[in-house]
Order: sequence, then structure tokens, then C-alpha cells
Amino acid sequence: MRKTLRRAVVSIALTIPLILGIGTGAAVAAPQTTLLQIPVVTGFQIAPGAVPGGLFQTIPMKATVGTEPGVLLLSAANVAPYADQYPYRSLGVSWRNWDIGFRGNVGLRHWQEDPDPGPPNDLPPLRGEQLPLEVALPTGSGWVEITVTHYRDYYYGEPYADTLIPGKGLIYVP
Repeated sequence: MRKTLRRAVVSIALTIPLILGIGTGAAVAAPQTTLLQIPVVTGFQIAPGAVPGGLFQTIPMKATVGTEPGVLLLSAANVAPYADQYPYRSLGVSWRNWDIGFRGNVGLRHWQEDPDPGPPNDLPPLRGEQLPLEVALPTGSGWVEITVTHYRDYYYGEPYADTLIPGKGLIYVP
């Protein structure tokens, strides 16, 4: 009898909050940020077309999951201050979800905007100037492989990969 009474009390204690709607909200995990396992290493940088930072530059990439289901936020971990050659630089991100097969490509900027832009000229903005600092990748849930490549642009030419070691990472997206 005691065992039956105990079960009845526990059942009522668990059922009343559900009937009243207490504690029925969806569980949301806190966003988690990590660095990709392998940072991007750029090709040889030498004047006059070089950017500050040395001959070979390392660009660590930051990935954030948990802001919303199936979405990965990606950006450079250390956004570089503006230099006049940065508008000719950009990052290309390729990603693939191993579990469901989603894949895509997107461009990304790893440097700040010009804090003191000059007067407008007749030239169109460079591709790198139009790219965002952070991208939201609609990867879906599962293991996502990310590859990041560094590009150099020219006004009248196609951008070319200027990467010594591409950035790589494997991230689980909830």
C-alpha cells in the first residue's frame, strides 16, 4: 500500500506542472565557440603589395555553434586593422556536412573597414570590401568539415588562391 501511495504522489507531482505548462520550454544550449584545428597560412607577403604582419601570416578561424539549430557562425578570430592592401584580400570558405550531405561556398573578410574612407571615385568597390566579417552557414545538424582559403584580387583579373596551408576544421553542429 505504501509503495502504491508513493507512486501516486510522485505521478501527481510530475503531472501537475505539465498540465499547468510549467517547465515545458524547449531546452536551449548555450553557444559554444572554438577555433578551427588548422589556421589559414597565407602565401609569401612582400612589399609593395604586402599587408602588415610578416612574410607568412596566420589567420585563426573562430566557429560558433548553438545560436540556432543547424547553423554555424564563422569568422576570423583576430580581425586585422585596416591597411591599404587589405581590400585586395579575402577568405573563401567551403563547407560540407558529412551526415546529411549539405555543402556550400561563401566569401569572408578578415580585416576591418577603412576608418577614414576618402572621397568616392569612379571605380567599383573591390570584392573584398563587400564581404562580411562573419557568415552564418546553414549546415544542418551533424559533423561539418570546413576548409578556408586565402585569396588575392586584382582589379581586372580573377582572384587567385594565395594560400600556403588552408585552414581546416571539423565541427559538430547541433
